[in-house]
Amino acid sequence: MNVTMTERDSAAGATSTRYHYTRVVAMAGRTVRACVERDYYLGHSCAVVEVLNDQMTWTSLASDAPSNWWYDTPTPTHHLDASAVLGRLADDLLYRAARIVALPPTPLAMSPRVHGAISALLATTYRFDGERRIEPDEVTWACERGGALHIFEHGSGAVTFTKAHRDDCPFITSSGARDCDDECVFPDPASSSRP
Repeated sequence: MNVTMTERDSAAGATSTRYHYTRVVAMAGRTVRACVERDYYLGHSCAVVEVLNDQMTWTSLASDAPSNWWYDTPTPTHHLDASAVLGRLADDLLYRAARIVALPPTPLAMSPRVHGAISALLATTYRFDGERRIEPDEVTWACERGGALHIFEHGSGAVTFTKAHRDDCPFITSSGARDCDDECVFPDPASSSRP
């Protein structure tokens, strides 16, 4: 597998009871870190690779049981080069992570009715041969304003696309079956004053 890894950081250290090596890289648009700790005791050792998630915390992707590598590593000492001893294991963990994060994203399933409704929305806005390209900054702008996008398929065959309701509005909680309580007021970004 051909994976581009951009080095971000690394750290290593050793004491008389343990040594460790941590390597942080960027790959596939994600920040990934491999952490390997070799303790004097097998049960206190670990090897794990994690990805930095959108909440800026680390999520485990894969690990390797200490029993697979602990016996092949030297006993801790102050003078040990931890990166030389644990580097290959960290590399192996990073390549495993690369196979995981490089998987293509699962496509968003769209029913034929929703697909047809999007076609109708485009046609009613830009005519039957309408075309509209949405730029990334327009997506960001839209996501930061109004409510979340909700899509409801009704039994009649109709489809509702809305950003006009707060998440606990009766219209949203009933998937469009009940009326809005008229308390969903989002300020219009076009009418807001700018500093």
